[in-house]
Amino acid sequence: MSKKVSFQGVEGAYSHLAVQEFFPDAETIPCKTFELAITAAESGDADYAMIPIENSAAGRVADIHRLLPKSDLHINFEHFQKVEHKLLIHPETHQDQIKKIISHEQALAQCSVKIQQLDYDILIGADTAGSAKYISEQKILDTSAIASSLAAEIYGLKTVDESFANSSNNITRFYVMSKNENKDFDPDKTYISSFLFSVNNTPGSLFKVMGGFATNNVNMIKLESYNYGADFVITQFYCEIEGHPDQENTKFALDDMYHYCSKVRKLGVFEKSAYRSRQ
Repeated sequence: MSKKVSFQGVEGAYSHLAVQEFFPDAETIPCKTFELAITAAESGDADYAMIPIENSAAGRVADIHRLLPKSDLHINFEHFQKVEHKLLIHPETHQDQIKKIISHEQALAQCSVKIQQLDYDILIGADTAGSAKYISEQKILDTSAIASSLAAEIYGLKTVDESFANSSNNITRFYVMSKNENKDFDPDKTYISSFLFSVNNTPGSLFKVMGGFATNNVNMIKLESYNYGADFVITQFYCEIEGHPDQENTKFALDDMYHYCSKVRKLGVFEKSAYRSRQ
């Protein structure tokens, strides 16, 4: 039986493309918001949720850091998806007739060089695939869209520029999440452990947490902070380390974390993607 995977956006979104690449035979469940994509996996309507966490050009996806603490899902895998922006137009028009361009604001920013050269008027769309869908369904003949090759295929649009972005090095990192926690440990594999934590309100607590990782030779690959609560005095940290909690040095480092933190939540332990070894 094929897996059901939820994602935010309409069919043809880059998240949809990520699902197809990671789960080639999956049944996809498009959702209007990240909340709905997560809820679909929490409720059992989907086996997994494909959730973007960060992009090499745009940085972290801010909404996700707000949603993760509220979610009951665990991170099972990471997936790196290449983002290749295409310039699409309605098949009944010609590029010389195009006066406007529409897409998500991040895609527009990532294609700013060629947009300026073409001198198109800019329209902000809710997302890339939704912009392609709009041109197709409304038969818009004077406007182009920036979207994926999958969106072009689904909505029957013509591709007039295969490589429209400023840079070809555009990668989005996704979490593949479900209600089930990864618990198996293979010492021959390399893992990433992900946590949310808040330190005790005492001087040097964060320094001592960091020192625990350094002393035990545990490599921290990501640490981000953000405030929550109406008074903005509580800081939460999002952390990723190389290692599995069952490894001795990782276990010692995590003991220090629990000692100096007021709150720790494990988000997931997952195998490091093979993509990282190509970097």
